[in-house]
Amino acid sequence: MSRVPDVRAFSYQEQDVRLKSRSDTPDLHTQLESLLDQVWRSESDWRLWDRVDAAVMLDRIRERRAAADREINPPG
Repeated sequence: MSRVPDVRAFSYQEQDVRLKSRSDTPDLHTQLESLLDQVWRSESDWRLWDRVDAAVMLDRIRERRAAADREINPPG
């Protein structure tokens, strides 16, 4: 028995149908990679804002201490 390939496998229409039936959705690995990238970027932003908040808080504490020192020991 000889093996004869299916003629539809070589036809232009069959290839066109296969391409149209393919989804444009990325594969699972790509989706996971994208999700993790977004998580890492968000965490990086959160750490940045945490540092900014800490710097503002320290500056306010320094201002309060300086004001308290001026009340206790007025200049001059």
